[in-house]
Amino acid sequence: MSRPTKKATPVLLIDDDEDDYLLTREYFEDFERPRRYELQWASTYDEGLQLLQQADHDLCLLDYRLGARDGVELLQQALDAECSTPIIMLTGSGNRAVDNAAMRHGAADYLVKEEITPVLLERSIRHSLERHRILEKQRTLAAENERLYRKAKRALDMRDEIHRIVAHDLRGPLSTMGLALQLMERLASKGADGDAFANQLETQRLCISQMNRLIQDLLDAARIDDGRLSLDRTAYQPVHIVESVLDQHRIRAEDRSIELVANISDELPHIDADARRIEQVFSNLIGNALKFTPEGGTIEITARTEEDAVCFLVEDNGRGIPEELQPHLFDRFWQAEQGDLDGAGLGLAICKGILDAHGGRIWAESTEGEGTTFFFTVPTVSD
Repeated sequence: MSRPTKKATPVLLIDDDEDDYLLTREYFEDFERPRRYELQWASTYDEGLQLLQQADHDLCLLDYRLGARDGVELLQQALDAECSTPIIMLTGSGNRAVDNAAMRHGAADYLVKEEITPVLLERSIRHSLERHRILEKQRTLAAENERLYRKAKRALDMRDEIHRIVAHDLRGPLSTMGLALQLMERLASKGADGDAFANQLETQRLCISQMNRLIQDLLDAARIDDGRLSLDRTAYQPVHIVESVLDQHRIRAEDRSIELVANISDELPHIDADARRIEQVFSNLIGNALKFTPEGGTIEITARTEEDAVCFLVEDNGRGIPEELQPHLFDRFWQAEQGDLDGAGLGLAICKGILDAHGGRIWAESTEGEGTTFFFTVPTVSD
């Protein structure tokens, strides 16, 4: 079986002297492996720079003298344009200053024309290409090492942040539960009635719920990171999911005199969704809206059809979000207010992860002092 023919290595010669081009072409024909290379000639500074910037050549031979301009200047322009093609500088004299200037500006090698032979030129080309290949590999490895370093640093930073949040957010409920137990002991010693105990038990129940929510958020965030967020998808009518979520939040809204309304048509197409996860998204968005909407305010949920998805809107007339903070809404462990003790700052990031897993998306629009609207889409059931 015959071996596949290797493609010739394209080499660009930038030289304003045609005789030098013809001589260089003869050198190429005398190479040990002449078919290994394909020579292209550019006779002017501007043409050479343009071809060099196109990055269609594996190597460039660059004459130092190019009319009123010189090769070092072209070398610098190519460098400024982030051209990575290795360049061998050619000159008519062995001027050390030119040699130093060429190498300082990134030339791969420097050859004096009068000393060039086919063997010397081919060896310089071969070595320059090999050095370039090694340097490119080193750059790639360095970039990969930097990427892995940053990834590891982010993981360590996230671990430290998780430790801080867990320590902080679990200590609060545990402390409250401890105080409640002490109070129950005192009540028991004084023969208190059942109502007093019931109040303390309710306090503990709320603390346990708060801790469970934090633990579940951390688990969900880990599953999203690992791509292990499982979905139990089936066809759902959007209005049924919204009604279920409203029932969960209505008492809290009424306690703060906030009107919680939904205008969802029962004629919307069915969505292909894990209803429990979409309820989780709604609960997070409504919970945030309740937190930042003043008493007497309104939270409205609506929906509309958009191509192959249903777009849901959760709109409030609360304080709104400052424009400079909006790009961080879906960041991990980010909270609109420093020192906010309600949650770990994972809710919106988890919402994004859930919707990404569904093939949907989420975004927000907000005007400070007027309110915020969160939008998210869920694909509809395919016909």
